Amino acid sequence: MSAVRTELSLAETLNALGLLGGTTLPRFVTGVGGTGADLEVVADARRVRNLPGPLRLATRLVPAVRTRLRVESFDGGVALLSVDAAAGGLPAHKLLGLAAHRIEAVLAAKGLPAGSVQLRADARIALDVQRLLDARYPGTVVTGMAFADGRVVVDTAA
Repeated sequence: MSAVRTELSLAETLNALGLLGGTTLPRFVTGVGGTGADLEVVADARRVRNLPGPLRLATRLVPAVRTRLRVESFDGGVALLSVDAAAGGLPAHKLLGLAAHRIEAVLAAKGLPAGSVQLRADARIALDVQRLLDARYPGTVVTGMAFADGRVVVDTAA
């Protein structure tokens, strides 16, 4: 088995996983970068459509959300991501659970495996990279995933 390491932008990664229908990030994402093992994403929450009431109110007060993601572990094709998000100094990652229903709706609409993206109460995301890639690229074996200086690094075996 030969190993292949691929370095992608966030948009390219989301497209490969089937979570994005192109290689352009949604209009509410205003910046992507990072240093080392952290991926940093800045979003203008006012540009997100159909937010639940409490979040819609919060976006009027503090529109910019700065999020730092880090791959804590990768096991069995699942990347466990820690999420640290702040909006005006407030811990926005505590509101992560409010997006769970919306994420499941997106997965269903795109015909992707249910439960392949799980938002956890402890401000972590379980991303089943293997199941998502299998749905689009059968036979691909994912052996690792990490962030490196604002990019996503995916290791596969062929």
